[in-house]
Amino acid sequence: MRNIARLFLLDLRHLMDNAIAAIVVVGLVLVPPLYAWFTTAGFWDPYDNTGNIKVAVANEDEGYQSDLIPVKVNAGESVASALRANDQFDWVFVSEEEAVEGLKAGSYYAAIVIPPSFSKDLLTVLTDHVEHADIVYYVNQKENAIAPRVTGAGASALEQQIDETFSKTVGDVALGTTSDLIGFVNGDGIAAYGSAVDAQLAQAADELSGAASQARAFGALVGSTSTLARASADVLGGADGAGAAVTPLLDEADTGINDATEALKGAASAADAAFAQAEAGFEDVASAVNEALDALEKAPGAAQGVLDAASGDVQGVIDAYRALRASLDQADPTSPLLPRVDQAILELANLQGSIIDASEALGQGAADAEKARTEVTARIDEARSAVEDLHASYDAHLRDEAAALADTLEHVRSSSTELAAQVDATARSLSETSSSLGDNLDEVASSLASTAEVLGRAADDLAAARTSLSAALASGDTGAVRAIIGSDPARIAQFLAAPTQLDRHAVWPMADNGSAMSPFYTSLSLWIGAIFMVALMQVVVSPRRQAQLDHPTPGQLYLGRYGVFLVLGLAQATIVATGNVFFLGVQCDHVLLYYVATWAAALVFTNLVYTLTVSFGNIGKACAIILLVLQLAGSGGIFPVQMSAEFFQAVYPWLPFTHSMEALQSAMAGIYGNQYWQSIGQLLALLAPSLFLGLVLRRPVIRLNDYVLRKLAETKVV
Repeated sequence: MRNIARLFLLDLRHLMDNAIAAIVVVGLVLVPPLYAWFTTAGFWDPYDNTGNIKVAVANEDEGYQSDLIPVKVNAGESVASALRANDQFDWVFVSEEEAVEGLKAGSYYAAIVIPPSFSKDLLTVLTDHVEHADIVYYVNQKENAIAPRVTGAGASALEQQIDETFSKTVGDVALGTTSDLIGFVNGDGIAAYGSAVDAQLAQAADELSGAASQARAFGALVGSTSTLARASADVLGGADGAGAAVTPLLDEADTGINDATEALKGAASAADAAFAQAEAGFEDVASAVNEALDALEKAPGAAQGVLDAASGDVQGVIDAYRALRASLDQADPTSPLLPRVDQAILELANLQGSIIDASEALGQGAADAEKARTEVTARIDEARSAVEDLHASYDAHLRDEAAALADTLEHVRSSSTELAAQVDATARSLSETSSSLGDNLDEVASSLASTAEVLGRAADDLAAARTSLSAALASGDTGAVRAIIGSDPARIAQFLAAPTQLDRHAVWPMADNGSAMSPFYTSLSLWIGAIFMVALMQVVVSPRRQAQLDHPTPGQLYLGRYGVFLVLGLAQATIVATGNVFFLGVQCDHVLLYYVATWAAALVFTNLVYTLTVSFGNIGKACAIILLVLQLAGSGGIFPVQMSAEFFQAVYPWLPFTHSMEALQSAMAGIYGNQYWQSIGQLLALLAPSLFLGLVLRRPVIRLNDYVLRKLAETKVV
């Protein structure tokens, strides 16, 4: 300890003995505080001169006058008038085109355009469809691209101040509009307003009455529907076993299908038999007639018997076609073949009649017999033609239709079982749905009844209010009109002017921007002061000075020479703190703790820079400068550290500025719990690695540094 104290005293005495050295020491002590004071004062309130910033204003508002209130409101013009009286910015009033073009040219920092519908949109508060009264804001970001990097304030902060000033102006305009409306309500214009209200009350009362009537009608209709739905549910509930009841019916249908199928088969068989019999019968009849007429002279009696037999054969054919007709009629009463069958039966009947006539003509001589032959032959040809035509139609239509009908009947039979099951399921579903529907309709009917009652009361109230208002208007008593419309005339004006206010509560408030920036610039000045000291003062004890000591160790030399650096550092901190508090007037709630924080910062900063320099020489000085740059960007002094890159967020807790600034801020704005002492402790904890490097690793570091210095000296450059 004796060597440490002796070295420290020797250093102080030699600094004071030399006038030049004393001047340098004074400079070392004063330059850092001056730096802190000038930077803090320069950023004390950077927005005091915003009155020189040009902001273009273009008012395109056309104004608006509602039907209810005969007062024309032009909020845009009122805003423009209020801005003319505002000197916080240099407002320039131009057209919209000039504002935008001037902004692009760089003549204006920003431009505000009030649209034509501004007042109209503002008055939509009187309607059910509120439209925001928008104001278009343009900003020239290129013009202030450097400002955020240089000043730390940023263009966004300036824009925010413009917004706050403009919002305040709009609020003042709104209050002025309110005053105009209050004057209107208190004046004679209230009578015109009352007439307008009277007309709208009458219309509203009629509409409410109509709505109440419609609600009652709908309620009655829904009630009837509910009753019908419940009745349907009961009926369908009884149909739950409909499948079982339908089964016998489907059995009967199946029997009918079988009968229809058999009928089709019968019709086909009858047709085939009739056609075969007819084809054979025509030949037999023709042969019999010819044989009978040829044997007329030899055996007249036998010839007449042959003709009678032929007539019987024709009758058999007629019977066959009648059976065919009956089968067709049973299978399909609308079949297009029935008329052709009837025609064939008619021709056969004519043929039979001709044969009978021929039989009767045998007794009258040969001439009549030949005539009968000719007539019978013609009848045979006509009958054969009709039958052949019927046969062709049957083959073309009836056979295909009969086959398709048979397939259809078979499909119907296969679907009958599935139909029975579906009938059961459908009946149950409909029963449940109808029951639920009935319950829901009961609720709807009840709601409609309540709605009709409310609407009816509202209509009655409006009608009563209109009656009172009409009587007051007829008497000319404006006081009574005001009493009916509202006892407070400002209520009408409140429709147009009801600005929302933001209730701000600052936690740990800072009086001004200079006070808020002071912790950063104070820490920065103390670090720069430490760099100045190692740049202008010797950190290594000379052999001559060591000879004046009693065998000093490297640790004693380290601590003894550091004493001078510590004293000068504490002097810098004291002067900086005194100037900040008593000269600049920064906010400081705890002055003593403020001094303690600056002294702790000086102790740590000087020791870190001194240790780096005494251990690594010029390389250590470079490391101190690198640490300075890191802390400028990563300590959160200008922007919150969360806005910086991930690397700076990672090193933030290990930077000395971080803890010195927190301690200074707590002393200035207020202390939360143990936050102040925690910051002081974290700051002083950084002495541990610095002292470990300067004391424990002193010898190996000295050897390494000597080796580096020799190599650098060999270059004859560095």
